[in-house]
Amino acid sequence: MIGYRVLLKKFITSLFLVFVVLFLSFLFYGQLYGEPGPEITAESALVMEAETGKILWEKNSYRRMYPASTTKMLTAIIAIETVGDLSQVAEISENADGRNHSAFTFKRGDKVSVLDLLKAALICSHNNATIALAEHISGSEEEFVKVMNKKAKEIGANNTYFQNTNGLDSVYPLHMSTAKDLAVIAKYCLNNPLFSQIVDTDQDTITVSGREIEIKNTNDLLQFDYIKGIKTGFTARAGFCIVTYSDSDRLDLITVILNSTRESREEDAISLIEYVNQNYNFEQIVDHKLKIDTVSAGGLSQANIDVYPSQDYHEFINTAEDKVDFQYSIEEQIELPVQKNQDLGRLSVYINDQMVREVSLVSNESVEKPVVEQNLNPANQQRDKKIMIFALGFYFFIFIFIIIKNLFFKTKFYV
Repeated sequence: MIGYRVLLKKFITSLFLVFVVLFLSFLFYGQLYGEPGPEITAESALVMEAETGKILWEKNSYRRMYPASTTKMLTAIIAIETVGDLSQVAEISENADGRNHSAFTFKRGDKVSVLDLLKAALICSHNNATIALAEHISGSEEEFVKVMNKKAKEIGANNTYFQNTNGLDSVYPLHMSTAKDLAVIAKYCLNNPLFSQIVDTDQDTITVSGREIEIKNTNDLLQFDYIKGIKTGFTARAGFCIVTYSDSDRLDLITVILNSTRESREEDAISLIEYVNQNYNFEQIVDHKLKIDTVSAGGLSQANIDVYPSQDYHEFINTAEDKVDFQYSIEEQIELPVQKNQDLGRLSVYINDQMVREVSLVSNESVEKPVVEQNLNPANQQRDKKIMIFALGFYFFIFIFIIIKNLFFKTKFYV
């Protein structure tokens, strides 16, 4: 009876422990098996290093989404590149009048410079400003959109298809892009100094038919010194979106947030920027000055050849999580002579078991024939000198001994 109670107690204890383990596993499942990094509300997001275009963090970044007013990035850069004189005056058409979900109203017949239309589109996200730009440049929004889609493909935004210039999607169900593509578009746009200047402007004034209108940037993150633009967006389908450019001492980043909430859009962006800045660094993975191996070259007469990487290699890595490994191979038969920087093999660099770069291995000097080295330091020279004196003395002693011996026996024989 006692043994039965003991077994029952052990069984209940084991069952309780199993329940605790399962509960904790369920509770922390998202942390253990979900996306690494901070938890965000956005359905799709991405952080890209601005100069190289390397993706440092992503969540559903290839999923096609509604981009809302982030569309205006592409509209604006095409206008900047197409119109030589931005002081040109555009006339507001019937298609571009009214409010159209914008901060203020354009009236048919209003006169606005191309530069002020760009400011209205990018700073206060005026939807009719993009229509006016399109009509001024291409004659109609439809023709301008064709240019937009062509441009998107040219710069590598291959999963993007736009149906209008401003991102309003209530009657445009195919107007879609991806976080990855929007980062590519943003990277391209930021290469233009005027574009970068406009999107980094918190407040400005534009002139519409002689009347001045003050405009305020929809990007509240400009309050932070390290945020340099670039575009917000919202529609019922798209949710709350934002593309930002952050400039810090360590990393310059493009961050894309798609389909977040009103409360979480900016928080999502800041969380990702801080996470990447804290965990990623631009590290030197391969140093061309560090020897990889020493190998033998030649046939019967061999020479040693020091092998080095042909170049340096730097990479953005998560210093806390990424695992860096190397593998190298060198030619089996290396014949003399060997020229300086002669290709002798390959060094493969792996990050998290994925090969990311292959670097040539080369000789760091020319070798015509085997070199016999002799150590000529003072201690060795003194030792060699003593050995030579001893040998000469020894042979001299033997020589004298032989002469005396011969004289002695010769004298004795004739006595």
